[in-house]
Amino acid sequence: MNTEHKDIDKFIPFGEALRGFANQKFISAYELQSILKERGIFVLNTDKDYIVPFMQTLLLSPAEFDRIREAFSRKEDNEKKISRDIPFPVDAILYQPDMMAVNVNDYLQKYLPTCELVHPVIFVQDKGNPNHIIASFKLIRHDMNKSWYEQTNEFSGSVEIINDKGKGTIRVTHTSSETKDFAEHIVKTQIKQYKKKGILQENIQPQKILFSTFTNTTRFTFFFRLTTKIEDTNVFTFDDIKDISIKPQDECALPEEILWMENIQRIIISGKSLSEKSFMKEERFYKNLELWSIEATFKYDYNGKKGDVCICFGFPDYNSKGGSAEFEINIKSLTPSSSLNPKEKRNLKSKLLIIMDKQKSLVYSKFLEYINKKATK
Repeated sequence: MNTEHKDIDKFIPFGEALRGFANQKFISAYELQSILKERGIFVLNTDKDYIVPFMQTLLLSPAEFDRIREAFSRKEDNEKKISRDIPFPVDAILYQPDMMAVNVNDYLQKYLPTCELVHPVIFVQDKGNPNHIIASFKLIRHDMNKSWYEQTNEFSGSVEIINDKGKGTIRVTHTSSETKDFAEHIVKTQIKQYKKKGILQENIQPQKILFSTFTNTTRFTFFFRLTTKIEDTNVFTFDDIKDISIKPQDECALPEEILWMENIQRIIISGKSLSEKSFMKEERFYKNLELWSIEATFKYDYNGKKGDVCICFGFPDYNSKGGSAEFEINIKSLTPSSSLNPKEKRNLKSKLLIIMDKQKSLVYSKFLEYINKKATK
């Protein structure tokens, strides 16, 4: 989340300093244009490329600058979730008072020297359940090489560990690369603690959902089971696939119908009803194509709250990590049918993301069962 400059109440930027601030992507052209109109300045082209230079020539009043500040400070970082399965003994108790505080000081000094931890990392019981523990954390990053309005940023994250009668789940929530790496350190540290105490065997590791886990064909099936063929949930109803990231497999002879993809390293397609396109609809093409990301829209109905949600499923690190990229999901946008305040909307997004993450785990478990049965035949 954006954190305001410590001296923001002591000055009003103008000229070049205002240009960079106003050009932030989460400050809309509409908000800037409304200030200009009140000044009697009307611009035919409403793009920020034209509006911002006009803003630079003005000395804003404190009230006008406060309106721009509000747009900057209300920007929330998008939560992303990664979950992994891990087997625990059926009678294992995760909450162990002597090992719930996680030592992260050395890690911060070595790998995140520009970040500070807001409060110690300590696992607590979720709703009094000793087999569902959560460690939430908040990092503040200081970067003096950035512009004045970008020097301090705040990022949150959490690690959940659950033991449901032997079926274990580790769920990581992150909002930045720093919180993702930091959460990974917490997971590794806690797994070592459980092994040291004899709660986990030495050879046990969390099971990641990796790009290489699937063949090209089964990866399509996995994505479709989470989108067009979603089941076992009363919350989500599939609406449309609006965005995909795909490419032909290297050194592969393509069928004539998709020969237009030849020699293309990456294809990002946005539109409507993409699931009805031949290369997405016909299974005979799947073995030749590497699909690593899908954005899908759903109708949701949760505890009386209804609306539309766009969810991104995929392997975001595929381009840099290839087969070792890990699967994650995040909510790109949420449009409630009725008005919600920012806190209500944030909590709803988090709840919906958890429900979809559980659905993902269910789909993946069924996929593993299918693979195991096929291997034994």
